[in-house]
Amino acid sequence: MRAKEFRNQIGLQIRQGSPAEPRCAHAGECGGCSFQDRLYADQVAAKGAIVAQLFSAAGIALPDGDASRVVPSPEPYGYRTRMDYVTTKGRFGLRARGKFNYVIDLHECHLIPPPAFAAARAIWVAACELGLPDYNMRSHEGFMRYIVVRRSPTDALLIAMVTAAGDYAAEMEQLATLALAQPGVVGFHWLLNDTLTDLSFGTVVRSWGAALLSMEVGATQLAIGPNTFFQNNVHLLGQLLDDVRLAAMSVGEAPRIADLYGGVGTIALHLAPFSTSVACVEAVSESAELAAQNAAAAGITNVRTHAQDVLAFLREQANGNYAVVVVDPPRTGMGPAVCTELLRMRPQRLIYISCNPLTQIEDLRNLEAGYRLTSFQSYDMFPHTPHLETLALLDRV
Repeated sequence: MRAKEFRNQIGLQIRQGSPAEPRCAHAGECGGCSFQDRLYADQVAAKGAIVAQLFSAAGIALPDGDASRVVPSPEPYGYRTRMDYVTTKGRFGLRARGKFNYVIDLHECHLIPPPAFAAARAIWVAACELGLPDYNMRSHEGFMRYIVVRRSPTDALLIAMVTAAGDYAAEMEQLATLALAQPGVVGFHWLLNDTLTDLSFGTVVRSWGAALLSMEVGATQLAIGPNTFFQNNVHLLGQLLDDVRLAAMSVGEAPRIADLYGGVGTIALHLAPFSTSVACVEAVSESAELAAQNAAAAGITNVRTHAQDVLAFLREQANGNYAVVVVDPPRTGMGPAVCTELLRMRPQRLIYISCNPLTQIEDLRNLEAGYRLTSFQSYDMFPHTPHLETLALLDRV
């Protein structure tokens, strides 16, 4: 099954649920959230049913009672820690559902708190008044491409404007002053994406105010930048991390842990107080540097950051070097080579977090020679969308 087909199946199942009164006037049109017009409980049930069917069709038996259970988001609105708003053709908003080149001009968006959206749109309005031209996705002319909002659990905002090349330094200076005057905005970044590739990331040209945003996760403070990955549901992240911790600690007292695809150290720092040592492995150098800084700022001395590719790191490890390995790969999954190294190393437990059950299934099949699936749980990290997060525990056989 392809990813698009999987999403369509979830969508069809959700559409069979009971109608609900959406908060946004563009519900059903905007690709940011496709299912606001369905009851949230029915969205969650539909996702669980489709995931259970997917694993059954793949011949992977889920543990009894876990098949279609999905942990709902405590709040299905205002949950996102990041939103990327497109600026094109005089519009500020998100792409229409199924139409990449058409952007719906939004005057409200409830995936982040209303004050955060209001700040982002106000910055765009100010940019237009300053004469900054927006970007044409077809002709690749113009300057403004995205306005990106990063929001902390305490509603502090780090906002970035992603642009093409252009001689607008004076205008960007004025815009930064206006941005920092918006309620909650602690930092403003100018990011350059001078390529034809449509990405809401870029090289930092300049920043004003706070260069980093502090994300409070339980007792841990994690600094993130405008380009770094971070889990997107502010309400469910704590529960997911606690479930990972319980899974890691149940294999024995203070195990040695490897946290692969570790990002800015979110999981590694959460596990550090309960582990002898944690290796945080991250290929993106900016994130790896932040992981090391976050550990140092927290006074955590048993986390070592490895700024290298996961496969290269694993090939350097001896068999049995880690009792627990946590993996949180990108949507593409781990792949056969990484699975082969994990089978060789034979950790006692693998804890596999995934944002794509399709590639997770491929990896689970590759691991069947040495591991059995002992627990499985889904989390609705992305309400009103066809996406979800899954947590699989695998024990060595």
